[in-house]
Formats: sequence, C-alpha cells, structure tokens
Amino acid sequence: MFRLLRISTWWNTIVPQVLGWIYFSLLTNIFFVAGHPGKHGVSLYAKADIARYILFFIALVAIAAFGYLLNDLCDVEADTRAGKPNGLAGFVLAFRIIIVSIPLAVGVIAWVEMIRYPGLYIPLRMLANLLFFIQILALIIYSVKPLRLKDRAEWGILADAFYGHLNPVLITLCVFGFSGILRPWGALLITLLVLLSFIKGIRNILLHQIEDRKSDMDAGINTVVTKYGPWRVINLINRFLFPAEVGFLILLTLAICMHIPPCIICLLGFGLMSYLKFSGWKLGYADRRLVEFKFTYFMNDYYEAWFPVFLLVFLCVFRHGFVFLLILHLALFPSFVIKLAKDFKAIRDNFKTEEDY
Repeated sequence: MFRLLRISTWWNTIVPQVLGWIYFSLLTNIFFVAGHPGKHGVSLYAKADIARYILFFIALVAIAAFGYLLNDLCDVEADTRAGKPNGLAGFVLAFRIIIVSIPLAVGVIAWVEMIRYPGLYIPLRMLANLLFFIQILALIIYSVKPLRLKDRAEWGILADAFYGHLNPVLITLCVFGFSGILRPWGALLITLLVLLSFIKGIRNILLHQIEDRKSDMDAGINTVVTKYGPWRVINLINRFLFPAEVGFLILLTLAICMHIPPCIICLLGFGLMSYLKFSGWKLGYADRRLVEFKFTYFMNDYYEAWFPVFLLVFLCVFRHGFVFLLILHLALFPSFVIKLAKDFKAIRDNFKTEEDY
C-alpha cells in the first residue's frame, strides 16, 4: 500500500509537469515554425510522433522506479530501525539488486531506442543524453554510500531538487525540441526555469522532510529538518523560498509571454482563484501559525494542473486534433477538475454572510 501511494503521488505530481513542458515545446514549435517557415524549429508532426512519446514515458517511468527502488534498497536498515515500511525488506540482497536493476535496464533501453528517432538537432540530442546520464548518476549518489547525499543535509535537498524537479524538465525540453532553446529568449527562459525549479524543488523536499522528521530521527538520517529544526525550516520557506518562487514564476511567465502572450491569463486566473479560496483579504489579521502553514503546497497546483491544461487548451486553438489529447489528459489526471470544483465550493463558502466580504 505504501509503495502504491508513492507511485500514485509521483504519477499525479511529476508526470503532469513533464507533460506541461512537452505541450510548451509543441506550442513554441507552432509559433516559430509559423513565423519562420523552413528556417527554425522542428515539424510539429515529427515531434508528436506517438512512438517517441511512448518510449520517452517508458524511460521516464522506469528510471523513476529505479530511483525509488534504489532508495528503498539503501534504506532497508534505517527503515527497520524507524519502523517504517520498506517494500524490499522481505527479500534477500541478491533478489533486491535484481529488482532494482530491472527498471534501470528497461529505462536505458527505451531511452536508446527513443533518442535514435530522426528529427532532433544533434546538439539537443547530445545534451539530452548527457542529462539522462546525469539523472541516473544523481539518483545513485543520492542513495548509495559512501557519498549518499541523502544523509548530507543541504546536499540532500539540492540533489532531490535537481533530479526530482529540474532535470526532468530540461530533458523534456531537449527531447521534444523546444525551438527557442538555442536563441537569446531561450537562454533567458532556461535561466529563470532553472532558478524556479530549484526553489520549488527545495520547498517540496523541505516540506516532505518536515512530515518525515520523526521517522528520519529514529532512522538516524541527517536531513535539514533534523539538523536545524522544523520551525526554522518553516520560517525559511515562508520568508524566503515562497516569495522567491512567486517572483521567479512571474518573471518566467513574462518571459514566455514575449512569444506566447496568452500565458499570462493562466497565472492571473490561478492567482485570483487562490486569493478568493484563501480569503486573501483576511490574512492580515489571521492567526500567524495558521498563515504559516496555509501556503505549503498550493503552488504545486499551478505546475501540476493549471499550466499543462491551459497549454493544451491553447494548443487546441491552433491544432484541433489536440482536443483528443486534452480529453485524455483530463481523464488520466482528473485531479485538476476535482480540485477546481473544491476550490469553487470553498469560494462559495467564503461568502455565506456579509461578514465574509
């Protein structure tokens, strides 16, 4: 059950974000190819080849499974001390290694087959291969001794932010031919994306460490939270990471709007919905501790739901064939519709009486 919960969490959080940047790459291809026919970008239809999608996601899922299983393999003793469930604890070492090796082999084979497809710029192909290799290396040094960055507090959160949030996005942009990546605009966008992804990733892993602080202490794992305490970490998130994340997201959105202006609508809509949902006009006199815990994960809704769905809707305006993909996306990731319905209900509840206005 614990393993299924982790896989479900990964499916509903990381995968939609990766899909969002695939949609973004396709959208920029449309804009650049339409504006400069025959000179820039890659054919939309070549990049949307179904075989490449399938192989890419096989590689993505398999390498993520390798990372999870490798982490469990290296945490068997620590999890036993902490009384934490571990899916590999009941097997002998040789069988554990085989279980961990299978998804690694599947991921590498799928990647090799996928990257051979024609139509990808040689520099992007080389960069994608390098980033894929670094992804595997990062997963190994995060969990395996003697480096085991997981036990090295600050290094652990940087590694997690890199392989869990930043690098998958960079790999995706390379594989699906982000047309602006070799332009000055693309350099600006990538710079802002790197900063935003690192901050977002650090925020997420710190919140996860706060939730797991008791089991981490029992297991003897040296995390930032066990080292500095949960309240200092909460203060770091609320006073620095959260404002910086919002700032870089606004800058990134403005950079995107230089070529895709309607993207500002998505951020404004999300901001307005969040303000109404959290009764933003009341925050000035709300309980301080309540406010500190109010904005923990809500920004993830933008990356995991609003952004990819908006890009798909916008793609449908230019290519009506993407309507099927929009329906499929909402079917595979229904959390957007479910959360949107809950948000509207929360907003309605916020305006029940005159005192609520």
